Amino acid sequence: MFLRLLRLFPLLILLLASCSRDEELTEPVTKVNVGDEVPAFVLSSSNGKELHSSSLAGQAYLLNFFDTGCPDCRQVLQVLQQVYTKYGAGVPVLNVPRSQSQEEVSRYWQEAGLTMPFYIPQDKQLYYKFASSIIPRTYVVDTKGRVKATFSDSPVADFASIETLLLQMIEKPLDGDVNLVLRLRVPKFGNPNDEYYFHNEYTVSSLEVWFFDAKTKEFVTKSFVKDLTTNEATYDTQYDITYLFTNVRQRVGVYDIFTLANYYNEPIKAADETEFLSQVDSVTYEEGIEANISERGPVMTNRATSLLGIDLMPWSNKSFALTVDLERVMAKFQIGVAQNMFQLKHRERKYADINITNYKFVNLNRRYYLFQHRDSLPSLTDQPEFSLPYNFQDYEDEGEQYVTDPLFYRKRPNRQDITTIGRYYKSWFGSFTTDDFASMPSANNFGYAYVLENTSFKSSQTNGYSPGVVFKAAVSPTLVYLYDFDLKTLEEEYRPEYWPNTIYLYNYNFYGSIHAINVASGLMLDELMQYNDDQLKPYGIKQCKFNMGVYETFYTYWIQHRVDSDDPMGAMRYGIVRNNFYKMVITGVNGIGSSVITPDIMRNNYPNSYADVSVDLNVIQP
Repeated sequence: MFLRLLRLFPLLILLLASCSRDEELTEPVTKVNVGDEVPAFVLSSSNGKELHSSSLAGQAYLLNFFDTGCPDCRQVLQVLQQVYTKYGAGVPVLNVPRSQSQEEVSRYWQEAGLTMPFYIPQDKQLYYKFASSIIPRTYVVDTKGRVKATFSDSPVADFASIETLLLQMIEKPLDGDVNLVLRLRVPKFGNPNDEYYFHNEYTVSSLEVWFFDAKTKEFVTKSFVKDLTTNEATYDTQYDITYLFTNVRQRVGVYDIFTLANYYNEPIKAADETEFLSQVDSVTYEEGIEANISERGPVMTNRATSLLGIDLMPWSNKSFALTVDLERVMAKFQIGVAQNMFQLKHRERKYADINITNYKFVNLNRRYYLFQHRDSLPSLTDQPEFSLPYNFQDYEDEGEQYVTDPLFYRKRPNRQDITTIGRYYKSWFGSFTTDDFASMPSANNFGYAYVLENTSFKSSQTNGYSPGVVFKAAVSPTLVYLYDFDLKTLEEEYRPEYWPNTIYLYNYNFYGSIHAINVASGLMLDELMQYNDDQLKPYGIKQCKFNMGVYETFYTYWIQHRVDSDDPMGAMRYGIVRNNFYKMVITGVNGIGSSVITPDIMRNNYPNSYADVSVDLNVIQP
């Protein structure tokens, strides 16, 4: 038995040391005792925000010092978790580790099942003013900022004792109002003096502010503001338009806050966050695209991650400026051509002119998440069961993270037949028709569209899933070779009125028939057969058909979101993301395209699907 105790003795010494002593400071500090006023301090929360002791004026709170290697500390933390669960923001609980990093404490918190916040001291001397020799050390601070009582390892704090002290100090219920100053920042891209800048893209004409209890997720209240004007205008590099509102009052508490700008759909009645999100996400643009934004402004929301767990208690009966960064639920797409006519040449000899006359978006979502969702890949196998706040992940540099739209998890190869997904799209490429094309503006002018977010799982970034643009162009050959059956020769014909309805491009020359190609090339193609593009492709032949006064050709471009990625199928290489500004300019044409659009939706045809069109795509992300 004695030997066993000897073996355990070093371990006992280690445990005692971890709960009682710490390394000495090089400079002496004044220790805080019962009855003393708490010295000013600054802590950094786990989300990077600063907490100043001055913001706690008039409140009772708990200040606890711990170490992750201390068994007694673990017991005390469970007691303080009970206080936090019952009182929430009414009694702030400030947990300060001895020397562990934020990452270490986060892991410890998760293992212990703790949900209350913890804070990292900016000045290490703060720790030794309170807990230089014995931990855990729990201080009960009264509403005047003085230490009412302390608890250490003997006795360890218990819930009943702490609550008794709190009830003695709280002279009135934990309530109060906060005068919320809402500072709405709307990111704007482009020069306000640019003729292609439209002010109503960034207009806020009405605002709903929804408050949900951060712990229970139950609805608390909402504020509605309309007929708004710009009270404060800023013109900095990122946020060019700022609205400032001072007429929102809210009771103290810890809230998840959601804002809806310019939301003129049916009124929402929600008992909790889940119901709220379900209702707002049921609203959709049936066409998947808007040609113009109304004068009242586009639908905008805050980034959900930025306003989760907002603690208003420190600002009881004061004013608090809440910054809300708004983003559009649609992306802006600007499209144009660098010149009105592109010449096709071979060895300095022009053989045709190309005029891109029209364009049409394909694979447009009909549905969207009102608040942006994000998920990590590539480990997913099925659609996850989201729960707040994890469906609103903050962006991290590590790993491949995707913005997700409502169809994201359905757009997967071999998951189900692609035709069942097609019904969720407007202008689905799998059932493409050549009507409803928009006219391409002349050079140095631009067409506009506002498009719903459309993203795809990495392996689904192909022509069946991703958004794209189909261009229609007029082909004007320099000449067409016609076969003269009387003379048994090929004749150069420069007059379009003598050209047939279908012409063929072979070896950079246009021919009026398959027979003419056979004569010129020595090929032996069936001259009675009606060929489609795929049948001609092995022979290096393309065809153009006459329609509505011109010979038509079609090009398809699958919209790239990240044009700087080395991986051709990397994270978010293809797709459209909300609030972004996509500027596409056709800068060159390298050949003729397809005679008709016959989508082959089950084949990844990167890069041949748009290799004949040179595109400069400028993606501006907030």
